[in-house]
Amino acid sequence: MKPPHFDEGINGWFVDQMRRTGFYKYDPTNYHGPLHFYILFLAQTLFGRHIWALRLPVVLASIGALWVTLRFEPLLGRKVSRIAALAMAVSPGFIFYGRYAIHEVWLELFSMLFVLGLLGLWKIGTRRYLWCVGVGTTGMILTKETYIIHLGCAAIAAGVLWVSHKITPLPNLKRARRQWNWADLAIVIAVAIVAIVFFYSGTFWNWPGLRGLYETFATWYQTGSKGNGHEKPWPYWLELILRYEWPVLIGVILCLSCQFFRNFAIRYLAIYGVGVLAAYSIVNYKTPWCVISILWSFLFVFAAGVAALKIPRKAFFVAGFAVVGFVVGAMGSYLIQSSAVHDACSWPAYLLGAIKVTVAASSTSPTCGEIGWRLYASALVFTLLGAAFGLYVGGSSRISDKVMKAVQLGSGGLALLMSLALAISLNYFRCSTDTEPYVYVQTYNDIYKLTRPVLKLAQSNPVYYGMVGHLIRTSTYPFPWILGDFPNVGYYEHDNLPGKADADFLLVQQDQIANVQKKLHESYFTEPLTIRPYQDTSKLYLNAKTFGKFFRGEDPDFVGQPEPTPGKPMR
Repeated sequence: MKPPHFDEGINGWFVDQMRRTGFYKYDPTNYHGPLHFYILFLAQTLFGRHIWALRLPVVLASIGALWVTLRFEPLLGRKVSRIAALAMAVSPGFIFYGRYAIHEVWLELFSMLFVLGLLGLWKIGTRRYLWCVGVGTTGMILTKETYIIHLGCAAIAAGVLWVSHKITPLPNLKRARRQWNWADLAIVIAVAIVAIVFFYSGTFWNWPGLRGLYETFATWYQTGSKGNGHEKPWPYWLELILRYEWPVLIGVILCLSCQFFRNFAIRYLAIYGVGVLAAYSIVNYKTPWCVISILWSFLFVFAAGVAALKIPRKAFFVAGFAVVGFVVGAMGSYLIQSSAVHDACSWPAYLLGAIKVTVAASSTSPTCGEIGWRLYASALVFTLLGAAFGLYVGGSSRISDKVMKAVQLGSGGLALLMSLALAISLNYFRCSTDTEPYVYVQTYNDIYKLTRPVLKLAQSNPVYYGMVGHLIRTSTYPFPWILGDFPNVGYYEHDNLPGKADADFLLVQQDQIANVQKKLHESYFTEPLTIRPYQDTSKLYLNAKTFGKFFRGEDPDFVGQPEPTPGKPMR
């Protein structure tokens, strides 16, 4: 249903190169680890060169993340782990990006495994959790250089949890008896080192690739600070949460009440989640698929809130007044906006614009201009003030336990239902609609105008794999991967043109159409075709001789000038 994304086309192209070279040559400027490419190579080798095979490993990894969620049961209880898994299973983002052949799902899976191992080592202490830490850490290193954020936040969260315990003691925090020995640790470390060396060295064919393990951070720092075309303001993740992820939103709100959590694992996950969210908010380079590796821990906090037999009265009021504070802060943020915003729109128009930018996960209103960071700064300040007020008045409140329970279950149920509705809308009806903030640099369905007739002909008769095609435009991905089995398809950029313009099909950039048409001598059916957002519309030419059966009863849209007859030789 969803056309291959630009990044999927790039990843597929890397896999095609591996078929030629025999290994993946890690490039630290690519800031993506090698494991994903070897897994895609295996899937494509076994199942063929098509999008189903390319996405299959990531689909399995996303299901694996659900399985890991359920493995938290010994630490959090059956009800909490199952509600968290349910929230993940109906999440718009976790479904949407769990069907993309990109790295992020692996980072989600391995970071979950890593944190599960840390908590399990402390609470249970068995060898199994030692392996979870080892496999999770190794997997993150092999997947994406942002692993350093997750490792750093996990370490900081442990220190913050210790301070939190000193303020509000946690019951049964004593560390479990260690059920592994130093030999077990040595084996885990040895396996991790071998795996890292094996993949980063290009299966021992590219030893310089090992230097990329540390060289990449200089490049990654530059990219993260500059944004390189993907820069977003700091509230971007909050905007996405408000737009799509309602259970996560409740989880974030409940983090303000983390001192009331009696389970050390939930309190740790709340602290870890806030740390990761803050760290990714600081980085200017932001792409929406990162949400699945950023937000998963909040699903456990949400589940703990829904599953709690009784929420402490103060915790209830902290969360409730935090929501009130957020709304008040958002409404009052007009007062701290720049004079340009005041000149551009009135307060009512501003409030409407604030709603629109939230829905669009943007910081810029077409009417009022740039309003996002001050809007969310004001909202967050009043959220904290509201939480403090809720803590103050919560002890003296007379709201009955039945009312609090109804709010607890009602808000949790509503969040899950909204999440499911948004997931169905996004994944089944709007998966390539570019007004959806999650649909980011997504290839348009327009590409089917070319790929469907071409692939149908090739599937009906292998002779058609020999078709000649000219793609005369810049940045044609994902076509180089989709048409990778067609050896006579050429790609031409800028002023570079094929010697013979006529072909079975052409895709021509807008500013080259006039030049190309002068050189065409055959008849073609034509259609406009836009590959993805932020690109000009190209013109598609399908040769009438080759594709005539797809246009029965129609006349070609373009008829080229006949080739000049060669002059008679002089006598």
